[in-house]
Amino acid sequence: MLYVEDDPTLRGILTELLHRSDELTIIGSVGTSAEALEIARARSIDVALLDLALGEGEITGIELGIRIRELRPDTGIVLLSQHVVPDFITQLPDRYREGWSFIAKRADLRPARLTEILLATARGLNIVDPEILAARRVSMGDPVALLTPRQREVMALAAAGRDPSAIAQTLNLTPGSVRQELSKAYGVLVPDPTPGTDLRTSAVLAYLRATHGRRSDHS
Repeated sequence: MLYVEDDPTLRGILTELLHRSDELTIIGSVGTSAEALEIARARSIDVALLDLALGEGEITGIELGIRIRELRPDTGIVLLSQHVVPDFITQLPDRYREGWSFIAKRADLRPARLTEILLATARGLNIVDPEILAARRVSMGDPVALLTPRQREVMALAAAGRDPSAIAQTLNLTPGSVRQELSKAYGVLVPDPTPGTDLRTSAVLAYLRATHGRRSDHS
């Protein structure tokens, strides 16, 4: 694998962690796109782990990934970044869209999980971090992605016809807590109600439209 990260401290730490994997062989750990492309021209690469923002004057990790794929069409590309790019896949040429993954750079990312993602991407799979998926749903007009997990639970039960008392019993909450969560969820799902709007009905309809569309996407 090839690793490209402009922060030398992070590059050193993650390179050392990945070196411990029996399933990965690091053929290069570099800080610039020029160094990465030099390696790509000289050697076959199963998978490349690229930072999205490679510093001032550099191309982005997405652009670097495309250039690597032009040289090595079978190389899997994993973008690792603290920046969320919900529509990154649309920036890729159609012929390169398989074997691309995007994961968030965060402290709780385990080396074992990163290794799994690298190996899966090398096989041509696409793995996208849940944070990026949520941001994509928001960008596509999915308000459910803005709800907290608890609010989604409450709205799912409300959409099934449960009243606050029944929801409270199911979730082991007080009815007052359920009403508070419903009120917050209504504000997200129906942000600009007109006078006389039945907030519960409008929110349930918005929730059902969004979740039905999501299920259709995965069917």
